[in-house]
Amino acid sequence: MKKILAFTIILFAFAAGTFAQSTDTEQTTATATIVGPLALTKVSDMDFGTIAASTVAGTVILGTDNTRTPGGGATLVPPAAGVAASFTVTGEASRAFAITLPGNGTVTLTGAGSPMACDDFQHSAGATPTLDGGGAAAFTVGATLSVGASQTSGTYTSANFDVTISYN
Repeated sequence: MKKILAFTIILFAFAAGTFAQSTDTEQTTATATIVGPLALTKVSDMDFGTIAASTVAGTVILGTDNTRTPGGGATLVPPAAGVAASFTVTGEASRAFAITLPGNGTVTLTGAGSPMACDDFQHSAGATPTLDGGGAAAFTVGATLSVGASQTSGTYTSANFDVTISYN
């Protein structure tokens, strides 16, 4: 009886080993979503308007809503109002996108006198810009201009600067 029991145990152990699975196969699929091209179009350039300088350095903040706020020795002179840069965006409907603006120290207006820094760029598109259901959006860009003490009269202009958009 002991021999039969031992033989049965060995037979079950061997049979269990032969039914063990050493490989397995599962099928899957691959997908990709292609979005339409994202395009940025400039509608208007940024213009800080007409400014009077004094013997004290100052600033002019150009808001995304075209408002101008003077500080320090800068005074706003009518009739030339400020104009925020404006852009339109087209792309895939309802997609979120990011806006990258120039960093501080990268944009300078040059002219008859000392260069003037243009910093603290802001856009009007909010924290999470999103294209509407038709694949369109618009935004404006403002910044802060630093006006030097006794800034020389004349027209000052920057080199072209980049405003970049990308899908999130």
